[in-house]
Amino acid sequence: MATSYTSALADTDSALIDRIIDDVYARMLADYRINRFFNSKPLTEQTGALKTLVGSALSGTRINDCMDLLEHYFADSFGRDNAKPSLVTGNDFMFLLDVIGGEKERTPTAMCATHSFLLKLRPDDTHYDVLMEHLVAVLKQDNVSPDLGNRLLAMAENARDDVLGRGVLSA
Repeated sequence: MATSYTSALADTDSALIDRIIDDVYARMLADYRINRFFNSKPLTEQTGALKTLVGSALSGTRINDCMDLLEHYFADSFGRDNAKPSLVTGNDFMFLLDVIGGEKERTPTAMCATHSFLLKLRPDDTHYDVLMEHLVAVLKQDNVSPDLGNRLLAMAENARDDVLGRGVLSA
């Protein structure tokens, strides 16, 4: 996306944010536990809108004011406009819980239309924990200042319920 957030953040901060996002994304795409959620577009196509979204959020823009960026991000990272083989997961058999008397299946709430691409794959907290694991590792690897690191971790953790389809956008 052509939108730039460098005016709101120092150039060094925006370059660092870009590097953090690229590193976290590269780790996620290489991680067998979660890479099935992403499409096979190049890394730069998947991260562009996210970089702008994170930069905007760090500069004080409310996520509700960035819905176009959110739509763009989910379409770029999780949209299935290209074929990618799916893997059978335990979620494919969720209907059996009704047969044996298990937990009631919840209806996920999409943040935007393109978020539904991700929600169809039924991510859960274990998948989100992998993201957080990679984010923490990259922050340590890059010796990110505690202030910026804590802001990024808090932002990521605050998005958990919304990304997993359990909440309503509140940031």
